[in-house]
Amino acid sequence: MFGSSGRRSKSIRRSRRIGRRGGKSSRLRSLNFGAILKISGIVVAAAALVLVIIFVIVPLLGGKSITPVAQVSPTPSVTFTPIATEDMSATAEELSAITSNSINDPYIFGSQIVFSTGDNTKTSPTLDTIAIYDMSTQQTTNVEGITKKYDQLYEPKIDDKYMVYLDCKTPDVSKNAYGGAVCGYDRSTKKQFVMREYLYGKPKVTLSGDYALWLQQTNNGTDKLYLYYLPTEECTTIEVFVNAPFFISAPYMSDDSIIYVQPKDQNKVVDTNTSSSLTDVQICIIPLKNKGDAERVFYIPGTYVYEPLIKGNDIVYLDGDRDYNSNLMYCSKSGDSFTQPVAIAQGVLNYYIGDGFVVYTKDDAVFIYYFKDGSTGTLSSGTTRALLAGTNGKDVIWYDITGSAVDTTAPDVLMHILVP
Repeated sequence: MFGSSGRRSKSIRRSRRIGRRGGKSSRLRSLNFGAILKISGIVVAAAALVLVIIFVIVPLLGGKSITPVAQVSPTPSVTFTPIATEDMSATAEELSAITSNSINDPYIFGSQIVFSTGDNTKTSPTLDTIAIYDMSTQQTTNVEGITKKYDQLYEPKIDDKYMVYLDCKTPDVSKNAYGGAVCGYDRSTKKQFVMREYLYGKPKVTLSGDYALWLQQTNNGTDKLYLYYLPTEECTTIEVFVNAPFFISAPYMSDDSIIYVQPKDQNKVVDTNTSSSLTDVQICIIPLKNKGDAERVFYIPGTYVYEPLIKGNDIVYLDGDRDYNSNLMYCSKSGDSFTQPVAIAQGVLNYYIGDGFVVYTKDDAVFIYYFKDGSTGTLSSGTTRALLAGTNGKDVIWYDITGSAVDTTAPDVLMHILVP
């Protein structure tokens, strides 16, 4: 806003008086009104002639008429209102109706939250059950038709038709017991099925519509990226990585895209390792159009890339291996180009992407960052300690670990908020 110059305008002195004293005749009386009227008529006629020339004769001769431009008043200044506010915890709610003491790996879809659990009389039970809590009815129901083959059930995810989860062995060196199975479940038929057994690690599986996606170590030094079509129970290998470091960076699938990292300048299945670190990589995006047959998009951000997530055109990732010096980065796709990555926060413990925002844990609090305006706020209360559990759409869930940080036998407390 511009300020005044601080100077007052000088008053204009009158050089002549309107009348004279001493009885002399006024100059006003000596004016010839007839002459003035004649001159005024000439001026008006001339002005009319100019308008006729401009608006009638010129267009007839092929020229362009000049349209008068109305004077526009200055636009009033608009006060910017950020989407996020510093403290957004007022609308958060504790999901106290969940009676399970152990709420493991919760995942939210619409009004439903799925998680693995076990014997409710124990604080650390064997995770042999998958349950769904409905926020609209405040009822918890155990999923029928799921029985574990191995030792523990982890990381269930649901949509309106399917569920995916891990059936894991408890690692035991003496028995050479490792691995487990990536499993699927049809919610309408209540049928469970094994999508693929695994021997190493613990795959991160994402679910979107009729597809499941995960990266799996198939043998020493080889990792395969699998896309599974749930209606027909068919598995397709998207990429093969040999002696590459990418197995530590999990792929991700949103409603319309698959995203992962691969060696730079390699736009096909990778047979040999050409990259020694994640700094020499490109982000690969596969649009989920025509059953995944759409043309792939490649982006080289020029930074270390760890576990990128995508929602629409928004992308977030870490530029380090989850250490305290790692930055949560953000960039977006615009047509055939990408914006320069910008750092959102440093020292992030975990993060998830929602509709127009990313949520993350930092310093025992849950934060939100909106892509549209870059505003940041805190979702968890400042008087509690929190650990983010997930997000979907505009719903965010997290653990209140205030009590369990002191008493390890305390039951899990799950919080929920619907963000703007």
